[in-house]
Amino acid sequence: MKRTHAPLFEIRPGDSFIHAREIRKPFGELDRVLAWCKTELTGEWRWQLVSGSTDQRPGRYIFYFDSERDHFAFTLYWQ
Repeated sequence: MKRTHAPLFEIRPGDSFIHAREIRKPFGELDRVLAWCKTELTGEWRWQLVSGSTDQRPGRYIFYFDSERDHFAFTLYWQ
């Protein structure tokens, strides 16, 4: 008999979220953004690296949200 196991966790694709926001942050700032998200957001969220930051250019990141409240708060705080 073949056994199937549910994955321990499933990573949702970005297009499964209702809201998305791209930000650009200089080297070393992503940790601050992630720490803020972990304490301030209430719904499910994810982030995606588009291009990493260097000392010459900021990194590009897309954050995804299910909650309109979280999307709005993130936009106000980080834009």
